Amino acid sequence: MSNGSSESREIGFCDAVSLEQQPGAPLAPRRQIRADSPWSYEMRRGMRPFKLNGVEWRILKFLSSKPYHAFTPRCIAAAVTTESQPVTEDTLRSHITTLRAKLGLFADYVQSVPYIGYRFKA
Repeated sequence: MSNGSSESREIGFCDAVSLEQQPGAPLAPRRQIRADSPWSYEMRRGMRPFKLNGVEWRILKFLSSKPYHAFTPRCIAAAVTTESQPVTEDTLRSHITTLRAKLGLFADYVQSVPYIGYRFKA
């Protein structure tokens, strides 16, 4: 339709599998999808997958929502805490340390801002 509205389509699992197949090639076996934890997220750094827990994922998502904007530890902790996973200013430091370790070469994307807190470098 070209009535000025943009149309979006989500790709389901079956569509994603068919996109990976070569035309005319025999179907490859389906990959097994397994969830290690309902609070873990798998990301890729190059070709290597790594897992983030729910708190690390929310920290990364929150900081990257406003690149170069510095947030205080109190603000970040309040934004990423949930009922089942509370985050305090003290535990935030350890979460950011493990997040940076998992990001590897991209650890400098989560920057410390002296006297303020943390920010995401885009």
